[in-house]
Amino acid sequence: MLELLEPIAIFTHVARAGSFSSAARKLGISKSKVSTQVADLEHKLGVQLIQRTTRSLSLTEAGQLLYAQGEELLRDADQAVASVHNLNDATRGVLKVGISQSFGTMHIIPALPDFMARHPELELQVSLLDHKVDVVSEGLDLLLTMSEQLPLGMVARPLMKCQFLLAASPEYVAKHGYPERPEQLVDHNCLVYHGEWHEHSVWQFKKGDDYCEIGVSGNFRVDNAPALKSAAVSGLGVVYLASYLLENEIEKGTLVPLLPEWQLTHHLPLQAVYPRRKHLAPKVSAFIDFIKDHIGSPPYWDEPYAALYAQRK
Repeated sequence: MLELLEPIAIFTHVARAGSFSSAARKLGISKSKVSTQVADLEHKLGVQLIQRTTRSLSLTEAGQLLYAQGEELLRDADQAVASVHNLNDATRGVLKVGISQSFGTMHIIPALPDFMARHPELELQVSLLDHKVDVVSEGLDLLLTMSEQLPLGMVARPLMKCQFLLAASPEYVAKHGYPERPEQLVDHNCLVYHGEWHEHSVWQFKKGDDYCEIGVSGNFRVDNAPALKSAAVSGLGVVYLASYLLENEIEKGTLVPLLPEWQLTHHLPLQAVYPRRKHLAPKVSAFIDFIKDHIGSPPYWDEPYAALYAQRK
């Protein structure tokens, strides 16, 4: 078994990089050694792992299975090394983080220089993602996501719950009127988030014991949340918007809050997602703690709307 560990690690780097040459450069060994090790591994296992052409390679079904396990193997090895390194409470190595694109761009990327200054021996690799993510196959140590559909075998640590606001531009309200109850939204042009895995076209509201779900429609759907905000600011319609997307639109008056006494109860938590482990790597724990402290409780972007939220019953 021990003689298979090195070729499995080399194969995993080939699968991750998508080529023998890239893997060889990453590992600091010759391309011929990489090719020989993979060929020997296929011979010993009695299966084809990689389908090769002159221009590309792809994994067979057996290759995909071994790649997933190889990523686990490398991650465990990294964790073992990190555990030894961190006996002196230092955070070292490479930390690969995936972050939901719009949230990461607005609220995480600007804070990262502070995190890096605290951990100068850590190399941070960030992917801003707008697709359904497989943490293991994409080689991530950690995913910050607002998706509620989490893969099996993952740990999800909630960091905060999104608040939502219903809003439209002053021009839209002047032309189409101000809704007094959620049910009246069926008569309005509602701007809908429509992604590959989810369409938010049923809006939830609560006031005291009064709860309702309203199926809305309109002439604009988009798979990008900031684009929804821009469309609302331009006067296109009504938007059910996560507060983290707001900058100063409410303060400037380019967006007007609607139905302020109603709670918008759509469930959208920010979660830190990582593979289940007996011990969480110190670099992952350090990043999660930093982000949680950076966001605050309540989140810093909600502070301007405390009076508005206080109206909700």
